[in-house]
Amino acid sequence: MKINILLENNRIDSQYKSKHGLSILIKHKNKNVPLDVGPDNKFIENAKKMNLDLENVEMLFLSHSHYDHTKGLNSFFKFNKKADVYLMDKIKNSYYLKTKLFNIPIGISIHKRYHSRIIELNDDLKIDNYIYFVKNIINVYEKPTSNNVLFKKEGKKLINDTFDHEGTLVLEENNELIIFNSCSHNGLLNIIENIEKKFPNKKIRSYVGGLHLSNPKTKKHESNEYLDFLINNINKKSIVIYTGHCTGKYAYDYLKNGLKDKIQEINTGMELNI
Repeated sequence: MKINILLENNRIDSQYKSKHGLSILIKHKNKNVPLDVGPDNKFIENAKKMNLDLENVEMLFLSHSHYDHTKGLNSFFKFNKKADVYLMDKIKNSYYLKTKLFNIPIGISIHKRYHSRIIELNDDLKIDNYIYFVKNIINVYEKPTSNNVLFKKEGKKLINDTFDHEGTLVLEENNELIIFNSCSHNGLLNIIENIEKKFPNKKIRSYVGGLHLSNPKTKKHESNEYLDFLINNINKKSIVIYTGHCTGKYAYDYLKNGLKDKIQEINTGMELNI
């Protein structure tokens, strides 16, 4: 399976543009399947430099409703006239980053003319026998503490976001699964266990996406105890993790020390064969 990193916080060289966000293009069984669009049109510019066709893709998945994964939608809709766009949420929902002084909107912001192109989901979606978009129902393990500053508007109140709007893209190849979850707000171990329960007879080969182990505003990271718990659990599995974006340098380096070849960094411009 070929995976191109169209946008990520960092880049492999200066010909590509990077920004805080994530956008991935997966080529599988003669289909091009994009996940997320980043915070602007840079993913399109990078795709052109990589000679990748986004104009004719027939589907796009949005991992969740935050701007750093969805704000490039206006550019995408102008560029691509036909793709169905899947979201495990409703466009009208509002999300905020809470700071000491401000509540900063971080939700979806697209022109009303494009609303009809987004398919709002409440539950799992099976596209065909090898593409699934899955809702998380497992909350056994502790979620990242960096979620604590993220809120959802309910009526006139702001409540802590539970991230039931986060979807996991699952692709199957040779009876094995590759998981894509751009920020893993629900927690890496919860997401893996969720997929293991929903696909009980399938081996998970790889996990691609950010792990939300760092707060991009404060630069604070999860505790060593939390990271050790991840290392101990992942080392019991045969999964290789490809990560970046919201994982953070400290957390990545710490995990790398404990997981060795079971974790790899992703950057804008990379092509992975997983």
